[in-house]
Amino acid sequence: MEYRRAWAEIDINRLIHNVRTVRNAIPKQTKLLAAVKADAYGHGAVEVAKTLLENGADTLGVALCEEGIKLRKNNITAPILVMSYTPEPLLKSVVDNGLIQTIFSAEGYKSLSQAAARCNKKAEVHIKIDTGMGRLGFLPEHAAVDTICNILEDPFLHVTGIYTHFATSDAIDASFMYEQYSRFRYILNLLEHRGVNVKHLVKHAGNSGMLAQTLQENFVKPNFDMFMDMVRIGIMLYGLPPSSAMSHVCDTLGLKPVMRLMTRISMTKVLPPGSGISYGHLFHTERDTLVATLPIGYADGYPRLLSNKGKVIVNGHTVPIIGAICMDQCMIDVTEVPDSKSIKPGDEVVVFGGLGLCADDLANEIGTIGYELVCGIGKRVPRVYV
Repeated sequence: MEYRRAWAEIDINRLIHNVRTVRNAIPKQTKLLAAVKADAYGHGAVEVAKTLLENGADTLGVALCEEGIKLRKNNITAPILVMSYTPEPLLKSVVDNGLIQTIFSAEGYKSLSQAAARCNKKAEVHIKIDTGMGRLGFLPEHAAVDTICNILEDPFLHVTGIYTHFATSDAIDASFMYEQYSRFRYILNLLEHRGVNVKHLVKHAGNSGMLAQTLQENFVKPNFDMFMDMVRIGIMLYGLPPSSAMSHVCDTLGLKPVMRLMTRISMTKVLPPGSGISYGHLFHTERDTLVATLPIGYADGYPRLLSNKGKVIVNGHTVPIIGAICMDQCMIDVTEVPDSKSIKPGDEVVVFGGLGLCADDLANEIGTIGYELVCGIGKRVPRVYV
């Protein structure tokens, strides 16, 4: 087998399990958009997208048009929604590749219309409403309705959907999620009063947080349908919760982390008490310590903030990171591992994704989220599909 100093194992069977589980958890009539932005949250967009589409996803969601173009070049023909900003020079590529562009401003729709006209084609679009994220989107007010009606009448634009994004759906308190939904319904009602048949538009608001909310045992079902015509699911497909507050929902569903980050021991040595470890000597040994060096560091996406906080798994046992994590390496204390004298260079080490040590566990140690860890694994770490 080819030697790898570090690699990310992507368990395709777990991915299939997760997407089928999510598909079964949402209404049959509701479409499933699988978010594969950021290289499928670090898991490899092309391979992941094909698997998701074969097992229940209807549409794919990307952040950048370049991500959508890459999928098209790999013979993926499913609908692809570009959910973020596309620079004007790239709008022609959006049209040529049949991507669905999100429109969130008057300037954006005019530029896309002009690009489509030059291609002598219609550009498919979804309209974004900012109901409380404070990010992209038209505000839910009368002035926005005028612009949206102009978009609907544009001869080079084909509006097929309208959506918003929940900002706090992954929190225990769902009150603001309901408020956002009400604001979204308000703009839909305004459009209907202007004669727009919104029934013909794919309406979507739900994300992983919303889905997790609805699956809680104490969830009080509202008298409205937040699933609407489509839901956009990202992190739950990869087996991680939308927040630590929702981790119990993923556990109940039986979702499984798809990524397992691996490396190998490159050297072992016994250091005496008082030995400083790594840059700045942030750690000193207090006894004879068997130190193993791992060829993975922050340039690979293993955060430096995990210095003296992180843990890895060696021979089935959890051991601590000691000292500062370097650009390409880090050190661990394997003294307490049974039969530690047998540990040698080349032995495999689980960095996260095994035996209860998931990306979320490490993220909680440094005040971030599991999303950031899996998305941050660098390109020089190969993805291996198992």
